[in-house]
Amino acid sequence: DFQCPYCSKAVVQINAILKAYPNDVKLIFKQYPLDNHPAAAICAAASLAAHNQGKFWQLHDLMFANRAKLGRPAILAWAAQIGLDMKRFNQELDSGPIKQAVLRDTTDGDKAGVEGTPTLFINGRRYNGDYDLEKVRPILDAELKRVSAKK
Repeated sequence: DFQCPYCSKAVVQINAILKAYPNDVKLIFKQYPLDNHPAAAICAAASLAAHNQGKFWQLHDLMFANRAKLGRPAILAWAAQIGLDMKRFNQELDSGPIKQAVLRDTTDGDKAGVEGTPTLFINGRRYNGDYDLEKVRPILDAELKRVSAKK
């Protein structure tokens, strides 16, 4: 949820994890816009429309960095700023396929037991705890050891 203050904080922590494990950890971002955040749904759709043009992470970073300014006008300005094809972006932003993709992610989250944002899964297992690198490192190291033992 791009409007979630806890997600905004988690982005910094998750980026530190990715930097510490550049070859071993892969982040898969799923949409889970909360109903109590009025701009969350359009942000989710915008990120997927940007993804269709290979610029998900650029828009992701701008939206989280400017969480207090989220809304259609700002999103359109950022989309233009990062060089998206604006005609295509505008067509996809409110399209059925984008709405279905957001709904699919949300439904998957519900089935996986997501109750709020952010929610982190490590190799398919829900992680409940601080996202600080030093708190997550032992869990990641144990999981990497477990996975490599299977090979």
